[in-house]
Amino acid sequence: MRCDDLRYASVTRSDGFPGYDAIVAGTRASNSEVAETPQHAAAGGAGAGPLTRIHFSRDDLLLTRFAEAPAPLVEVSAGLLEMRRRAAVPGRWAVWARRAFPATARPLLDLMPPSLPSPCFVDPPVPDVDEGLEIVRATPVAVLADEVPAAWCGTGRPPAWLRALAHGEPEAMEIVVRGLRDLYLACVAPCWPCIEATFRADVAARIPALATGGLAEVLGALHETLAWRGNSLERSWRNGDWTLDRQGLRLLPSGLWTGPPLFAYHRREAGGNVLIYAARPAVTIEQTGQPRDLSGLLGHTRAAVLRALRTPRSTTELAACVGTSAPSASEHATALRASGLVQTVRRGRGVNHSLTPLGRSLLNGNLNAH
Repeated sequence: MRCDDLRYASVTRSDGFPGYDAIVAGTRASNSEVAETPQHAAAGGAGAGPLTRIHFSRDDLLLTRFAEAPAPLVEVSAGLLEMRRRAAVPGRWAVWARRAFPATARPLLDLMPPSLPSPCFVDPPVPDVDEGLEIVRATPVAVLADEVPAAWCGTGRPPAWLRALAHGEPEAMEIVVRGLRDLYLACVAPCWPCIEATFRADVAARIPALATGGLAEVLGALHETLAWRGNSLERSWRNGDWTLDRQGLRLLPSGLWTGPPLFAYHRREAGGNVLIYAARPAVTIEQTGQPRDLSGLLGHTRAAVLRALRTPRSTTELAACVGTSAPSASEHATALRASGLVQTVRRGRGVNHSLTPLGRSLLNGNLNAH
């Protein structure tokens, strides 16, 4: 679960789903509202204010490291929170993403509210979107029964599909999986090359601090609300004490999230413990070029493939970029090549796909030259 130690209660009633109300009222939820103004790291000691502490054992310290790559579903989850934050001046990505938001992802607005707690099972911190969606699909019913009721923030009765999800019904889970995939393809995949570049730049910028000051200096410098004291990472936010169960902590910079750090506790098989923090600098629309809404013309996946080929890629690289299988990526590239939007050149045993001038003009909205 995410870290902050709160109890949430609900006045909802869910006829036909015994036990749902009891779970809502008694579950230990996880984070405070993201819209609160974060305090600077407290000085510690008596009267220092509320603190969340994550305690590190010797094994945890040895296993704490940066993530190897950005995680698509973490960016989906963080991006959805970013779209709905009450920011004084919304970022340009958030403004664009609200317009590009697919209808099939609307049920996620019930499951993932604008203020935390947010369920952890929806964003396993793994670098492949297909693997992540399979982890979501395989979420144990006990986890759903714990996390889904805690996430409902509505004033009335939860929708029937959400109550069904809390009981592990497969049809309800498919609503979640479809929503996550379509939201990724519509709002995250177009920016994925820049998300990857931002991730690499952030990690590289922190290596000197790791070399000269060790892990304590890196952890304390991730955000103004964080401080390393003794064998604990403290955040000035809410009261709570947590351990990592000797699994360590992965540090995951997010290109889309601009708020305070988010702690997430995942099952080991679902990616393990992770600290999500805002990468510097965050991804902007200016970095990617204004994304064009081509989904209605080409379909979500094919539009994502076209955008990904702003940079020439092999079939394997293309599949990883848009979060699909290699055969599926090859099929979409073939269809785009038949339309004159993509060209393919053999490179040894493999092939490289890239945009044709027509494909690039379509992305840039400048078809007059053709």
